[in-house]
Amino acid sequence: MKTSLKDGPKVYGKLGRMPGLSEEEKIQLARCLAATPDERWAMNVSFLRSLGLWGRSRRSGSASS
Repeated sequence: MKTSLKDGPKVYGKLGRMPGLSEEEKIQLARCLAATPDERWAMNVSFLRSLGLWGRSRRSGSASS
């Protein structure tokens, strides 16, 4: 079954009965379960960019003692 991010609310409705998860965790899980592989990759890249962990390294090429 191929889903899309637009199916997130439908997946979230099924997770509503799941005990032990906070509201934020349910939303995040529903988005991940409803996303296609390409959408999941885009979400991961944007998250890493927001942390400054995606792209070229900021360190210099040589280390001096």
